[in-house]
Amino acid sequence: MRRRQGAALAVVTAIAAALCPACDRDSGPTESTASIGAAITNGMPATGDLGVAALMEGGALLCTATLIAPRVLLTAAHCVADGAMPTAFFGSAPEGDAGTSIAVVATLVHPAFDPSTLTNDVAMALLAQDAPPGATPWPLPTAPLDSSSVGLSLRLVGFGETAAGDSSPPQKRVGTATLASLTATQLVLTPAPSQPCEGDSGGPAFATIGGTEVVVGVTSSGDAQCTQGGHDMRVDAFTSFITPWLRATAEGAAGPGARCWYAANCAASAGQCAAAVDDATLSFCSPPCGQGGSCPAGLTCLAGSDGSTLCRHAPPSPGAPGSACSAASDCEGANCVAPASGGNTVCATTCFPDLMGFCSGGTACQTVAGDGSASACFASAAKGAQGGSAGCSAAGPRVSMDSRDEPAGQLATFGAFALLAARAFARLRDRRACVGARCRTDRGEP
Repeated sequence: MRRRQGAALAVVTAIAAALCPACDRDSGPTESTASIGAAITNGMPATGDLGVAALMEGGALLCTATLIAPRVLLTAAHCVADGAMPTAFFGSAPEGDAGTSIAVVATLVHPAFDPSTLTNDVAMALLAQDAPPGATPWPLPTAPLDSSSVGLSLRLVGFGETAAGDSSPPQKRVGTATLASLTATQLVLTPAPSQPCEGDSGGPAFATIGGTEVVVGVTSSGDAQCTQGGHDMRVDAFTSFITPWLRATAEGAAGPGARCWYAANCAASAGQCAAAVDDATLSFCSPPCGQGGSCPAGLTCLAGSDGSTLCRHAPPSPGAPGSACSAASDCEGANCVAPASGGNTVCATTCFPDLMGFCSGGTACQTVAGDGSASACFASAAKGAQGGSAGCSAAGPRVSMDSRDEPAGQLATFGAFALLAARAFARLRDRRACVGARCRTDRGEP
């Protein structure tokens, strides 16, 4: 079993926006870079906590995640911001433990996640099926933490290293830390005697509040040597991001025309979960056409690519490129922007004027209104319209949130436990395209 090696986010204020090359395990990370992962130091091997899963990709440990609904895992945004669709392993040790592996079919990255500063480092992953028996979802906090929470004992669980440079196979471990302080969106941890290390990114910090153990933190960053403490995202600060998707992805929650991710997601009267006619990455609950082709309001009797005739959204489907929008939350893997040449705001994918292949036929890469440095694909007959595949396909809905993290300077000695591959970080650095969506670059990589 190997751990996925990746580039670390540089966190010294002077180079906070830069991305360093992959850190070699033998030479160790430099002082100016973050630790690239996260695992529990001074912890004990654990066979319980079945709802804490290892996110695996290509046989390598990517991150840790926590079950918060039968099909939904909570993790860190930097774990999946490159469009990774990992497999969730439920068990004690991915190597040698039978366990249960379930594919991730969709991810939702916080729309304001910034990979250079790790602000809003929160994401969710949707499983292809319910988690195995015995994997019980953890509840979220029901009230905000405050200064009285300082000193709280936190229980940490993760699959990462026991110390910097540890090369042993991934193993679930549990340890304890203390809440030293908190900001508007972060928890600052000190070892007691444990802390996260490489491989624990996205994993939980549990606290017992009012007699109930809840997940209060998501592992985000820490020092390279895994000795000085770490930073978690505060779960209570992101409930307005988390709970809407929990409701939307629940069994039987979606009505006619609503977004859906799996068959049972649609209510009994809402029809089947069928792909949109104009974007195969989007699916909606689509009831059968009635007599004379009648359909519920907002839907039209249309044939899909499989030939089935159902009540569907006429193109452009909600959230698809070209559809009307008023906020980023209306768009699926795209931005809600208007062209600088004039026009209404629409969902549009990021493109780059100097690169071909990001915009589909009938659209052109144009400057975005209000931001001369950004470009997006807008419907246009303008000369130079690009052909080829669109730049992005959605990995999950966009949910707006106004909260912001602390300045990058706060991370001077603490950096991301980022386990993303160097190629993924290069895309985020060089192109900044489609954070939170599955992207294709000029390199032709998925």
